[in-house]
Amino acid sequence: MSLMEESLAVLQRNSPSDGLTEILKSENRQLKKGLGNVQQHLAESVAVSEENIKNCRKIESHCIQLSNESQAIRSETGELSNAVSEIRELVEATDKQLMGIRKFVDMIDDVADQTNLLALNATIEAARAGEAGKGFAVVAGEVKELSRQTQGAVGSISASVEQILQNSTRVAERMRDLDERTDQIRDTVAAFNDRIQETNEKNVDARRRITAANDRVFMSLAKLDHITWKVNTYLSVLEQEPAFEFVDHRNCRLGKWYYEGEGQASFSTMPSFRGLQTPHAHVHDATRRVFSLLEIDDDASCTMLTDALDSMEQASEEVFRFLDRILSEKMQQIGEGN
Repeated sequence: MSLMEESLAVLQRNSPSDGLTEILKSENRQLKKGLGNVQQHLAESVAVSEENIKNCRKIESHCIQLSNESQAIRSETGELSNAVSEIRELVEATDKQLMGIRKFVDMIDDVADQTNLLALNATIEAARAGEAGKGFAVVAGEVKELSRQTQGAVGSISASVEQILQNSTRVAERMRDLDERTDQIRDTVAAFNDRIQETNEKNVDARRRITAANDRVFMSLAKLDHITWKVNTYLSVLEQEPAFEFVDHRNCRLGKWYYEGEGQASFSTMPSFRGLQTPHAHVHDATRRVFSLLEIDDDASCTMLTDALDSMEQASEEVFRFLDRILSEKMQQIGEGN
């Protein structure tokens, strides 16, 4: 004999003040209290899990932001490295051009030396020619002076070219060092980005597992809510008055989860999700019928009360089956075992 049948039989055999009826009432109240404590703990666990899920989502968002920023730094570092390489190539090309200028200056210096030697020879020959060579001696002196000025200019140019070459060499060395450091920075940023990606993957996996655990806990809480609902309904029958405030199937905890909460957000695509609505509504409708029959004391109302309680039991079992299916489908979707 079920609890429903036992309760009705007791009511039929005994008055409301009968000792056995009082025992049943007391036991139901204790059961209600115990279930309430379990409900509270499960609800707190769900709340904590939801907070952890929110934190995981924040971490995921921050990881994505850091990853994007590190990618931007890596890209900018790559551009800087390319610019440094281009500058180094320009410096090296300038070095080659300066080396060509130095060779050309050396050639001019050689010509000036030869010109100076020729001017010296011409001066000697003019001295030998005496009075007749004076004009030639003047020209030779001017050529020698021009050669001296040319050598002075060549010396200045050579010194400047040498200084530029030294500076260019130092710049090239600094550029190579900067290029190496840029590569190191780029490698460091790449490694940092890899660690961010790894951390984010672990965080996503943790969020998935927490979500799966939270879904299981909530399904257990939903089942416990229905057990409590049934206990309260039977207690109402024993006390012959409503033992709790009635709410429809949209305003209980499961209803809010289903129509506007996480259920709608995360489970509405599950094949069995829509099927939960009908049996859940039947549970509440059956309890409403029970409440409407509590104050009627005749055989017909007792039969209708039995039918209403039986409907509530059958619908509640259907709710349990659909909750199990929905959870199983969700776990398969996210790759978690049952």
